[in-house]
Amino acid sequence: MRGPAPEGPPLPGGRRALTRRILAFAGVPFVSLIAPFLFLPVLARIAGEDAWVAIALGTSAGAFAALVAGLGYPTLAPPQVAVADAHGRRRYLATSLHARLPLWCAAAAVALLVAVLLAPPSHGVDAGLMALASSLAGLAPTWHWIGVGRVAPMLWSEVLPRLAATVAAAGILLAGGPVVWYPALLLAVAILGPAVVYWLVAGRELLVVDAAAVGRIYREHPPAVIAESAAGAYNALAVTFVTAVAPVAAAASYVSGDRAYRVGQYAVSALGNALQGWTVEAGAGSVPRRLRVVVALHAGLGVLGLLAFGLLGPWLTALLFGETVAIDALTAWGFGVATLGVSLGTAFGRIGLIVHGARHAFMVCVLIAAGIGVTGLIVGAAIFGAAGAAWGLGIAEACSAVLQGVVLLVTMRARRASSPEGRADRLEHRKELR
Repeated sequence: MRGPAPEGPPLPGGRRALTRRILAFAGVPFVSLIAPFLFLPVLARIAGEDAWVAIALGTSAGAFAALVAGLGYPTLAPPQVAVADAHGRRRYLATSLHARLPLWCAAAAVALLVAVLLAPPSHGVDAGLMALASSLAGLAPTWHWIGVGRVAPMLWSEVLPRLAATVAAAGILLAGGPVVWYPALLLAVAILGPAVVYWLVAGRELLVVDAAAVGRIYREHPPAVIAESAAGAYNALAVTFVTAVAPVAAAASYVSGDRAYRVGQYAVSALGNALQGWTVEAGAGSVPRRLRVVVALHAGLGVLGLLAFGLLGPWLTALLFGETVAIDALTAWGFGVATLGVSLGTAFGRIGLIVHGARHAFMVCVLIAAGIGVTGLIVGAAIFGAAGAAWGLGIAEACSAVLQGVVLLVTMRARRASSPEGRADRLEHRKELR
């Protein structure tokens, strides 16, 4: 297998370079996005509601474990990697694995237990293996390639192996094989692909543990970990909560909407990945202008997702997964609002607040939204089923976006007021008043 080419300087910041970057970071997640849809329609129609819910439950529990094990690197690392030299990037990648591996062991064990206990009894093993496979995303080096602005290594180490595993699992299921092959194959490629990347990029740095650097990570990263985990409490764990309080039929319908909702999240994530490093590459002076571009692009994507989900959601889920587990219009609009909220929240929080160093403010905003989201999901699912859960998610994401937007505006104005240009403007204004 051929490894990644030597890392070059950051991409230039022109409009054409930005367009190429967005298309590249959108194209690779799109391949990753279509992979599950080669298997899930087969699963929904052949294996039945219990298997459908079990695989979704394992994915949900594992995704939350991945957020904890990720230690805030997807949020904090890309801007750091973007401005580091080659040696600094290798050392940073190695230290990230040393810091995250112990957390992954604990988080994955909990996810495995939760998935097995909550899954329909006939599919406990399927749910448990799926939880382990999903949890390994917390150890993936995806953020490294986002920081250096390269997508090809993500393609050959993560996306294509996952696509191959999914196609193989779909073929096995169609041939009458068991569902367990799907999580088992995903687990294998989730281990092998990133392992190759770590060795090719970090190399012997992996053998040297910098205890002081690991300790610094544990001190500096908690705000981002708390923020990501809190968001995961009403996002990644949504299926887990709904499964725990709603009948299997309602949970199955919500799962269908959640699968389609991930399409919107992939699109938002791809755009955010493309712009995270780009926002800071040209220096602090260009950040305000580039951040306005970031917000405009995410707002447009969010509105598009809202309309697409609300208008096409019921038809699309019926086409993909069958009428039995399709969502209704009310559920679709709830997921649409969530898509708009998560898109704006990515621009305001994950990019805007983090670039300005407002990690604690970012954490507080997400914690408030998490309280709303968890309550809305559980109460909504228990009383109104899939539609109540979808609107609980939508309201939480909308509140999170509004809070982060307000805090970002206040932060930018404070920065502007304390800058030399801002002080000069105030002095000139005072002279005019006299």
